[in-house]
Amino acid sequence: MISKRWFKLRKGRWKISIIVSSSFVLLITLPLCIITAFAVESFKDIWIEQTTVRSKQALTQLEGAVDAQTKAITNSVATIANDADVISAASYTYYSEDRQEKLSTSRLLESQLHNYFHYTSDVATVLFFYKDRGIHSTKENWPLQESLWRSQEWYEKAKSRSNKVVLMGTEQSFSMIGDEQQSYVTAAIAPSFGTELYGIEMILFVFHSNKWIELMTTDEAGVQSFVIDKEGFVIASSIESTMQTGMNDHDRYLSSALATDRGQYIAEDQGEEVLVMYETADNGWKYAQVLPYAKLVQQLDGVYWRVIGVSAAGLLIFLAVAYIFAHQIVKPIRSLVGQMSKVKMGNMKAKIVASGPYEIYALGNSFNDMVGELNEYIGQIEEKEKQKRLTEIAALQSQINPHFLLNTLNTIKLMAVISKADNIQRMTELLSKLLSASFNRGGMYTTVEEELLLTEYYLQIMKIRYGDGFDVEIDVDKEVKGLYMLKLLLQPIVENAIVHGLHHMEKRGLLRITCSFRANEKRCLFTIEDNGRGMTLEEIEKIWSGNGIENSKFNGIGLRNVNDRLQLNYGFTYGAELISEVGKGSTVYISIPLLQDEPGAELEIEGDERVASRTFS
Repeated sequence: MISKRWFKLRKGRWKISIIVSSSFVLLITLPLCIITAFAVESFKDIWIEQTTVRSKQALTQLEGAVDAQTKAITNSVATIANDADVISAASYTYYSEDRQEKLSTSRLLESQLHNYFHYTSDVATVLFFYKDRGIHSTKENWPLQESLWRSQEWYEKAKSRSNKVVLMGTEQSFSMIGDEQQSYVTAAIAPSFGTELYGIEMILFVFHSNKWIELMTTDEAGVQSFVIDKEGFVIASSIESTMQTGMNDHDRYLSSALATDRGQYIAEDQGEEVLVMYETADNGWKYAQVLPYAKLVQQLDGVYWRVIGVSAAGLLIFLAVAYIFAHQIVKPIRSLVGQMSKVKMGNMKAKIVASGPYEIYALGNSFNDMVGELNEYIGQIEEKEKQKRLTEIAALQSQINPHFLLNTLNTIKLMAVISKADNIQRMTELLSKLLSASFNRGGMYTTVEEELLLTEYYLQIMKIRYGDGFDVEIDVDKEVKGLYMLKLLLQPIVENAIVHGLHHMEKRGLLRITCSFRANEKRCLFTIEDNGRGMTLEEIEKIWSGNGIENSKFNGIGLRNVNDRLQLNYGFTYGAELISEVGKGSTVYISIPLLQDEPGAELEIEGDERVASRTFS
């Protein structure tokens, strides 16, 4: 039977292996070339993009490093300008007439300055300019060009900005110092501290630019880095000559970078394309990097064009042959994928008309069989889950604790022997009604009003059994009295409140039961609270586990089982919650949906009118 069906399916249909093999032989060249071309082009784009990203990261790192170096210098300079010991030592060094005192204070000044710049050896000298005239250098052999320096623009600028640090890069510093063998970075400040008293008008700090050059140097060949201030002066550069001569040699491709805050563009430098990337820091300095763009791409151009040429040769063959073979495979597969997507979205009625080569044709038939079997399995699973749920609910509701029955019957017996009171008849009637409800006569559901009535029966039994040591208040919204709820939800909670809260209290206890509806949330909220002894965390855990009052339960259902019943019937948005504090009492909240005639239907209610409260002792 199987053999006949196989030959019937196989007849007139090619195996997909034959189709794929033939297509592979005919189309091997073109797909390989196209993939290679795309790979080369993608690699080119990725390479350029990664280079750009790396350059941006390097630019950000450069900005951070320079900024840290700048802050270290400016913070140290500003602190020195406000250091009374440094200012007084510099003043005594110049104004003192005693040679020995001058020598002593000069050494003290150098020691104090060394304490500030112990982290770097790049300090070339510190120059102190005095108010009337005169200059003192911490380096004896440093050329003192007082008149030249006092005439500089930076001097007046720093003087007008009292106690503000003016930092000058290598270009400005070279124009002041003029040392072609060395390059420097300088910082000037006009101290406001004791100017009249100590006579110090300006302090100029001269630093070797070694650290700056080190920060600007990169491992990538041909990459140029620049730091330019707001006036267009070079602060630092990876090109040593630029730090002395300025931007003149680079204006042709950096002028656009100076005009805007940040960006990137391709420019031309001496006939070659360069990629310029730049951004502006918070202090107004411009950070720029220049990369040789032509060198980045020229290595890929040869490979790119060779691959394109080879790929073009197979293009005509691909257009003529690929369509015929691909159509026989793609069309049925596309149909199969479409139907599988429908099944994935939950449409279990999806079916396909099997077609195409043998393997795809057989796959279509298998798909149809699979969907049919899945529908059967889903139905079986749903039925099993339904039966399991009903069984669990029935098991939770059918637990009967014989201890309660024995204790209650013993109480009735003692009452009959001792007092022959009429309470025996009343207690027996109440117990009969509770037992009838516990055995699920009438189904799992009851109305809120009937549930409260059964709870009152149970409360009267407990008041007789434990003595009339507590009062009960019941306050219910009248709109919810006719709604439906699971049977015997309140009794376990009330029992916990009496046994764990109100029993053995010295003062008279109070048990309050309230029920209100929340129309916007479409639920009812029961609150059972007492003013009893309260419970510790250990006692609460026993209550939740169902082991708290095992010997006194009427129906064996603990608070945890009440919560399970609620969630099994209504879902996890409903349930029970217990809050207790030792010495103050306990409160249990029970949340159920608004159910009207048919369990599961939701009732829309407006208003919040309550019936009169009932209290019995």
